Amino acid sequence: MDFASRPRRGADESRTRVEWIVEKINGRVPLMNVGSIRTPDDALKALQPGVPLIAIGRELIMEPDWVQKVTDNRLSDIQTVLTKQSQQALVVPDGLWNIILHTPGWFPFAEEAAEKQ
Repeated sequence: MDFASRPRRGADESRTRVEWIVEKINGRVPLMNVGSIRTPDDALKALQPGVPLIAIGRELIMEPDWVQKVTDNRLSDIQTVLTKQSQQALVVPDGLWNIILHTPGWFPFAEEAAEKQ
């Protein structure tokens, strides 16, 4: 699911799901926006509805220094794809690595990007 997805069936689609939820909970409980937050611009957009927290899990697995590199404006240094050899350098547990390898489209791989060109 995308962080900016709109409601389905019968709801006012002029706002995102998160905007509806923010209005409904009215600050009574914390809310985290998640889903396909890949870039710093995505992160800023995900925070705009007044959500105090966002999840950038996939990006942090590929680039553990993502937040620091964004803070330092070193965007071109951010690792955005994996290779079949990334597991050891990133210290990804075997179980998670196996799932990453066998879930097409979840993580971008350099080998796949090269094949598409």
